[in-house]
Amino acid sequence: MAYEDIHHQWDRGYREMLEKAIFAGDCRPTHTEIIDYPKNAISVRPLTRFSARDRIIYDALVFQIAPSIDRQIHASVHSYRWHHSRGVPVFWFGPWKRMRRLALRTLRSDNQLRMASVDVSSFYEHIDVDILSDDLQCMTRDPALTENLQNFLTRFQAVNHSWGLPQGPDSSGILANLYLAPVDGFLARNNFKFLRYSDDMMIFDRDWTVLRDVVLEINSLLRSRRLSIASHKTVIRDPEDAVRLVHDIRRASIQHSVEVGLPEAVADVREYFDEVVKSEGAHGGNLRFAINRLAKLRDGYAVNWCLENLTYLPHVSKEVFAYLKAAKSHHVAVQRHLTNFMERGDSRSYPFIEQRILRHFLVMKIQSERIKEAAWGILEDRNREDFSREFASRYIGRNASLREAQLLRHRFQEERSVSMRRALLVSLYESGNLSVRYLNEVESSFPDLIWVCRFLRTDPLIPLP
Repeated sequence: MAYEDIHHQWDRGYREMLEKAIFAGDCRPTHTEIIDYPKNAISVRPLTRFSARDRIIYDALVFQIAPSIDRQIHASVHSYRWHHSRGVPVFWFGPWKRMRRLALRTLRSDNQLRMASVDVSSFYEHIDVDILSDDLQCMTRDPALTENLQNFLTRFQAVNHSWGLPQGPDSSGILANLYLAPVDGFLARNNFKFLRYSDDMMIFDRDWTVLRDVVLEINSLLRSRRLSIASHKTVIRDPEDAVRLVHDIRRASIQHSVEVGLPEAVADVREYFDEVVKSEGAHGGNLRFAINRLAKLRDGYAVNWCLENLTYLPHVSKEVFAYLKAAKSHHVAVQRHLTNFMERGDSRSYPFIEQRILRHFLVMKIQSERIKEAAWGILEDRNREDFSREFASRYIGRNASLREAQLLRHRFQEERSVSMRRALLVSLYESGNLSVRYLNEVESSFPDLIWVCRFLRTDPLIPLP
């Protein structure tokens, strides 16, 4: 559903409702989930999932001052910049690629340049909201512009087992840019060549000792802002190693052969995939690159490996399932394996994989009684993550009998979570068993669902994810 119901109601009262809440100061987060988002096969980071209302308010509060923030940011910073003419954040991929190109150009301009790679430990989590609020007030000179935002962030920390800035929204990245502005100022004032993307910094100089001293000074600056350097990710690289980091010649060659359709592209990608798996297993960005290239070629070479290693791949589940969809000749085997995986209950410990499997069956429009039964098990388990329960509800609704639709209605009445009620109401609608009378009853009984009820009354075609 995403924001379809809000988009439909935007000029019919929803925008006005949000504006009134902001002007009245009633804009603290009301419903927040902290999701353990996989970073690799073992570790996670706390991803924030706001309600639709809270997410729009948070973005609005940040975007209001984002142009002013961006004007304080040094030109060598490429993350979360503001597009001043369009009034929107710049999408991450272009600036990230541009930073890598500039790093390579800098290194090639002087073959004796070394590069210090600096990273901050758990950056977003350790941003001090009080220090950030001081920065914002000094920048705007108008407490009215920042008071609501400070209250929002303070409330976010108070009611969640999380701290710092919410991870996920681009608006947090804009605030994070300002938090590291003193580091940019130090590097610029001392005439160092540097590039930064969020907390990922590249600093260039010929002298190893000079770079070491710079890193120590940056660490001191970070400590004053309640941050610390990630020692395992911070290193001073010799010229050749630095070039290899920012420009992988092998990957560039493979990318070119795939894009232009050279005859050797398939063999090159397969060989690269085998090398990555042997050296890295299920870790690293090289695995994502290999899987994405195989998907582009629609080559099922790695399908069996992906299925057999599914539980080690939650951090690359997006790429893996895009690949499984692209490998059309393996669809029957993929369906069989994923069904068995869900029936064994293996998905319980891997909610992101669970969600991706349900999403896969929805997108592929596969009707399976076995998957529907597994979806019921997920929906009825309130200890499961809401985002996987929502997809389970959606799958059931699209394949529900009248009897099952009646059970969905019962689940709706028992559910306490607003986001789950919203999902169940949509599922009832898609089952074809949501009467006008009951929809009117829901609208009058649940104020939080007024907007989705009004949307569903227009008989919309809700897009698949």
